[in-house]
Amino acid sequence: METYEATAALAAIDENVVWILAFFAIAAVATFVYLVQSFKLARAHEAYSSALPAVGWFAVHDLHFVFLYELWFDVYDHWWVKAWWVALVFTTLIEFALVGMIIKYGRKELAPWASQKAFFGLVALGTVAIGVIWLLVKASIADPLWLISFPITAFWAVPFSTALMLRRNSQRGQSITLPICSVFIVGAFQGALWLIDPFFRSPFFLMFTTMGISWALVNVWLLTRLPAFPAQEQYA
Repeated sequence: METYEATAALAAIDENVVWILAFFAIAAVATFVYLVQSFKLARAHEAYSSALPAVGWFAVHDLHFVFLYELWFDVYDHWWVKAWWVALVFTTLIEFALVGMIIKYGRKELAPWASQKAFFGLVALGTVAIGVIWLLVKASIADPLWLISFPITAFWAVPFSTALMLRRNSQRGQSITLPICSVFIVGAFQGALWLIDPFFRSPFFLMFTTMGISWALVNVWLLTRLPAFPAQEQYA
């Protein structure tokens, strides 16, 4: 499937720089709030706040981008990808810290039969497996600037948050802040990408954005129906 051409996309970014920077600033701030809030909730509730398939995908996605330093700084040599590289250095650190929260708090919930050392190994192997799947997906799509993979990665947290809430039947490890951040992230990506290439104005991409925002709002509704977890008020 044809998506977008990298040189033309970078030119469109330069032509619409004010609006695109505004939208991506919203996405970046909402992402950092989401990640920091997830870390706070994990420590406060002693329960991981983002499932491994989601936060593992975040981590390997962003780490891969960071590893491609030469591509962004020498090949493309454009301020846009350089700025994303700097931002993803910090998000990668937070995301692997959240994987660490799964190792710290997840054994009793997920694998009480395993030792802590064995559980560490399982999480590490799971993260590597997610990385293999990510590399296969990345090699299969025409996305030279990662403009498609960013919103898909941001969405990935939404269904797994639903799964956590339904399995725990409580707000443990969750707060309304998280799905609200997801709404802003997915919506801001659509606003910025709209200006970059017709691909992002196509019906199926708009359906993806609508689905992501709607699902995140369903998570907000679901959280209001579930029992609160002790000490959550200060993190809501």
